[in-house]
Amino acid sequence: METEEGENLRITFEEYKKISNMLILHMREYEEKNRDGSGDGALKKQQLVDWYLQQIEEDIEGEQEMIARKLVTEKVLERLVKVDNVLLEIEGTGEAEDPFLVVHPNYIVE
Repeated sequence: METEEGENLRITFEEYKKISNMLILHMREYEEKNRDGSGDGALKKQQLVDWYLQQIEEDIEGEQEMIARKLVTEKVLERLVKVDNVLLEIEGTGEAEDPFLVVHPNYIVE
């Protein structure tokens, strides 16, 4: 995973599924915990990225790899929203760069 200008970040489909499943399961767990009215049930995009990086921090060996993993995680989230339609952005939060995200209610983790 290189982050130099002009270079594409690529991951395998298996890596994509692993990252997306971790994020989705965490979001579902968070939604369940906050369903009783004590919270909004939604996480911000940056909260998800930060949570994922904390989960894999033992595997990261340096600042460059941390930056690369952060970019990959952001791209995975973007794809889950715009291509796969697994995550939904909640409108009206006022922050276009860091929207609230929720798992589509009909999505079943494979």
